[in-house]
Amino acid sequence: MSDAWIDIDLDAIANNYREITQHLSPGARVMSVVKADAYGLGAVPVARTLQKLGCQAFAVTTAEEGLILREHGVEGIILVLGPVSSEQMAEALEGDLQLTLSDFYMLRKWEAVAAELGKEAKVHLKLETGMGRTGFFEKDWELLAGLLKESPHITPVGVYTHLARAAQRDQSYTRQQVECFQRGVKVLEEHGFTGLWKHVCNSAAFLDYPEWHYDFIRTGTLLIGHFPATAFAGKLKLQDPWVAKARIVSLRRVPKGTFVGYQSIYRTKAETQLAVIPVGYADGFGVQPHFVPQGVWDFIKIVIKNFLALCGIYRGQETVTLQGHKIPVAGKIGMQLTVLDVGDLSCETGDEVVLPLRRTQANPRLLRQYWSEKRLIAKRNIKEGFLQSYPEYP
Repeated sequence: MSDAWIDIDLDAIANNYREITQHLSPGARVMSVVKADAYGLGAVPVARTLQKLGCQAFAVTTAEEGLILREHGVEGIILVLGPVSSEQMAEALEGDLQLTLSDFYMLRKWEAVAAELGKEAKVHLKLETGMGRTGFFEKDWELLAGLLKESPHITPVGVYTHLARAAQRDQSYTRQQVECFQRGVKVLEEHGFTGLWKHVCNSAAFLDYPEWHYDFIRTGTLLIGHFPATAFAGKLKLQDPWVAKARIVSLRRVPKGTFVGYQSIYRTKAETQLAVIPVGYADGFGVQPHFVPQGVWDFIKIVIKNFLALCGIYRGQETVTLQGHKIPVAGKIGMQLTVLDVGDLSCETGDEVVLPLRRTQANPRLLRQYWSEKRLIAKRNIKEGFLQSYPEYP
């Protein structure tokens, strides 16, 4: 058994999917977003679970992610949301992936590759309405429609956009984006491109705008048990399928005044117990994304926090959970070993702690370790005569 791993509860994923489908507008379907290895849960087992529940459409960011799903038996629509190079086209078409067409360079290249292969490239047209990342601008929609008519190997089957502020309470920008999208759909229909699947709703928009569910809603955040913002809490009965854990691998009592870790920034204030867990920033523990301050007060809080740290006072210090108690990290988080100050709490080597890891920043080895051990357990149960599914994971 490993000393650090991630527990995945596929039943929680199933619960969340059912909750989402109960709130779909008539005629709409779920396109499950399983990008980034299903947000760190394992794209293959998650997609298989959803497929058994009737999910017929999945979205990923790269062609490689889509091909992995195909190789492991995932059927139905697999839409690649990100750009795909002409070098990846052959594999993508062989894997029956649907692609996002978002610029004219792709259109020319893809038509040439598909013609050479004698294949039909099924695409979803990405309209740029305010996200500022990829997609055709409004001024180019007439030209796009004309070029599509001259590209016999490119078959549009869907059209969509990406909402930038759907989780914010001010709805004006989101409504402007959707109005822009609707103009784009009208242009395409006037040129004969009718019956395209339409999808604009991410997890936040799905909850707030049932009138825009259209043919698909694209959801990933809700599937993994998170609401896109605190304002949405309680709208669905979600379950969290993801828990990162580690075992205490060393435990000792130290006197008051003991320095801990690099630069000796931590010093024990009393006699205490120090526990070591085998995780660190190489595993994503303590690693946080950089956020731009949202206003002056946000900026002031960051400055105050850094000033206190300079004085040896650490606000928002990283903690783990042991036996239901919040336990502070003692000193700096190491690359693969981290020290905890557990005080006088009754504990021992081998006890489990729960880690506050961000899903997409957790080292994939922790997830692979979990599925590897599940496979070994399944093998043993089958050998001993127990009926149990045999989990597989790449």
